[in-house]
Amino acid sequence: MIAMKEFLGTLRTRREIGVLGAFVVLCMFFSFATNTFFTVPNMLNILRQVSITGLIVMFMTMIIISTDIDLSVGSTFAAVGMIVAILFQNGMSIWLASLVGLFAGAFLGLVNGVVTVKGMLPPFIVTLGTQMIYRSLALVISGGSPASVRLPDSFYNVTGARTFLNLPVPALWFVATTIVAGFILHKTSYGFKVYATGGNEEASRLSGISTDRIRITNFVLIGVATALASIIQMAYLRGVTPTAGQGMELTVIASTVIGGTSMFGGVGTIAGAFIGTLFMGVVRNGLVLMGTSAYLIELIIGIVLISAVWFSTLSSREKR
Repeated sequence: MIAMKEFLGTLRTRREIGVLGAFVVLCMFFSFATNTFFTVPNMLNILRQVSITGLIVMFMTMIIISTDIDLSVGSTFAAVGMIVAILFQNGMSIWLASLVGLFAGAFLGLVNGVVTVKGMLPPFIVTLGTQMIYRSLALVISGGSPASVRLPDSFYNVTGARTFLNLPVPALWFVATTIVAGFILHKTSYGFKVYATGGNEEASRLSGISTDRIRITNFVLIGVATALASIIQMAYLRGVTPTAGQGMELTVIASTVIGGTSMFGGVGTIAGAFIGTLFMGVVRNGLVLMGTSAYLIELIIGIVLISAVWFSTLSSREKR
């Protein structure tokens, strides 16, 4: 009985429980406000819509926990998609082209990490700069033109197929990535070092943790995750444009923060990030079903993001 009370008390202190409660209330509101929200096709549609950004959210969570941030994910998304599409159009196997794309994503992430950490520069400024550089890269290699691809069924069925067992294939990738990220962050020594780095970098360094390596690795991981998301999106749409991913970084960061990850570092969970991703998807989907203006949707999401950051800041101050 005492153990159960302690367990329930622990749950009440976990940020994702509050996020989950808000998510449930939001779903109830849209179910009453619209006739089509709580239908199976719409639920699957929401899951598909959040899958691409969700792949990136999982590793943005690790980045922010370690007190960094990556504003270049949208541009990396476009650059990798164009690289893979152009290589495929020029005769390379789509499987090999995708592997090159994953390495390209890792390299772009590595550049972000090395410049930020070894250059001792603010990650906000560095990734804001690479955001423009990587976007220019996508525009230069594509000539500013979109690229369409006709993929073999063997590749399309495991990346971009609309359904598998009535579930969108991108959603299966999202769930699998969530499980992998959760294992890395919560069940490995690497995850412990991520939390330690974000909690107190200097103390972690003095205790023997290579905080520089942890931070750089986080940037590499999010680069790979962004590349994977780009490849899956390219397969689903059967094409890519050099302007793809514009504004994606804001959605990814918003989902991460709404999920309870603190912008001060050291706090956050993959479960919370998963709920935050769904929360953002439900907000967009529900507002569209209600016929809300696209301009107002962005306004409302901006208010939600500011509110989430304010709540996160308030919680951190109370703990201190």
